[in-house]
Amino acid sequence: MAEPTFTVSGGAGGIGANLDDMRTESGHLAAMAQQLVDQALTAAGIAVDGDLLASAILSPITAAAAEQQIVFATGQMLLFATEAGVTAVFLAGAVDAYEAVDRSLSILADAAANTTTFFIGVMAVPLAVGLAAVAAADVALVYVAGYGGEALESLGEGLNETLADPWKLALPGVFLGSLAANTVDAYDSDEAQETVAGTLADQLAQLNELAGENAWAVDLIAQGAPGLLAGLTLPLALVLGPARTRLALTALTGVPWPPTSYEQALQAIIGGGNKAGLFDDGPLLTRDDLINPPEIIGPDVATPTSLEGLFAGSAQIDKYDTSAAGDEDALARIRITEVPGNPPSFIVQVPSTQVWDPAAGSTPNDVTADTHAMLAQQTALSSAVDAAMREAGITNENPVMIQGFSLGGIVAGQMAADPSLNYNFTHVVTGGSPVANFDIPSDVQVLSLEFDEDPVAKLDGHNNPDAANWTTVQAPAPSLPGDNGVPVGIAGEQGAHNAERYAITAGEVEGSSDPSIAAWTDSAAGYFPNAGDKLEVTMSTDPETHITTTTTTNTETGAVVSETTDYGAQRQP
Repeated sequence: MAEPTFTVSGGAGGIGANLDDMRTESGHLAAMAQQLVDQALTAAGIAVDGDLLASAILSPITAAAAEQQIVFATGQMLLFATEAGVTAVFLAGAVDAYEAVDRSLSILADAAANTTTFFIGVMAVPLAVGLAAVAAADVALVYVAGYGGEALESLGEGLNETLADPWKLALPGVFLGSLAANTVDAYDSDEAQETVAGTLADQLAQLNELAGENAWAVDLIAQGAPGLLAGLTLPLALVLGPARTRLALTALTGVPWPPTSYEQALQAIIGGGNKAGLFDDGPLLTRDDLINPPEIIGPDVATPTSLEGLFAGSAQIDKYDTSAAGDEDALARIRITEVPGNPPSFIVQVPSTQVWDPAAGSTPNDVTADTHAMLAQQTALSSAVDAAMREAGITNENPVMIQGFSLGGIVAGQMAADPSLNYNFTHVVTGGSPVANFDIPSDVQVLSLEFDEDPVAKLDGHNNPDAANWTTVQAPAPSLPGDNGVPVGIAGEQGAHNAERYAITAGEVEGSSDPSIAAWTDSAAGYFPNAGDKLEVTMSTDPETHITTTTTTNTETGAVVSETTDYGAQRQP
């Protein structure tokens, strides 16, 4: 079977792992060199030992031979020590040199990105006006072509109908009147509108596909966010002057102006929004803010029995976010699965963004959580996840895999990187999540799936670390049955940012023989049943608590594979 069309970086087979191996080997060689030097010094001490020197009087030949062997052994050990020491220094120097060059290139890349985005910001208004004019002209031409084409077609039909009575040619007035009447009868405005709508839809699909093919531009803009903000506000500086502009924008955003880093740029956006009552994530949630979400009726609960199942679950918990009162997008559904063991392991699944209103509402998985989580800050959603984990009885003794799509992955990375959370996070799984800037501990195994066409995954402005514990899979977004042949793009129904698309790729990934993926899969084996196991899913609801638990059982052995419970969370009004 052909290898899936994705690329892998980082992980056990990545450059970072090789550098770690080189650094470790350098340490071992340095220790060995020191040990050899110590042994050589010990041997040299024997050569001048008083007893050996005294024996030379009684047996000078034997003593001389012994001295020769000692000197030879000492020399050999010093030679080997020198070789090992030089090799150790060379390996350590090579690692340091590579990392220094990598840091320098990163600084140069940031500078180039900020320079580019600065000019984009300066030209934003003229570019926007120009693009709007081009778009308006294109729409006008589509309408002219659609309605004009229908008019010409109607004229042809009217002419044919009129010429069916040749005698009218002898009476010009009658001919023209009949031609006009027949043309009007043949004209179909609905058909003209359908032509216009179809043409515009085709053009939007082409633009969507083109945007997806150039989603790298989002990475550039995110990486150069400080330059972009500086460029956008340049006209203000020309009016007020640089000093007054700095004072005004610093007061507005709460960030020294101009921002000099990605984090400052994002904080400036949040700070400016706060002045208008936007991007305020509100207080952290507690166990008192947890609710029992409505039971999923119809489909089976997508229990996380595989990597693909994780993302199928992400799609499901996002879909079923309606409250008991019937309000849509009203709660965050957090899914926690207990895997039997001593101690038990847990899989925690975090929902993605469902509300795009920059003013916080009832559900904590909204755009306000996105902005704050990107800065590695605790949010209403992350605190709700923390509360659900406590409610599930998870302690620091339990191994935890935390997973999410989009915002869910951002929160997963943020929580794993948060030293104040007393949990034993062992694995993080993200899909379409900008998590490159999180300082996740090296003992946490991270797997990040990102699509080439997905702009959301590029909002961190950097590549994920090429570290031994962090495997990144980059792939083209697969098609869904509902796409009907329309190419995947950047947004809409054909948008690459889709949990169901990530589930398809996850299924391909978990069958890969790539060394980094294989190492990650082996490390996560304790969370999932074997791929060939026959499983059965049953649901039961506690009559007192009304909490629904989904149990996954191995039908051949009768053993319980896992128990899954959903927790709901809402902000209080």
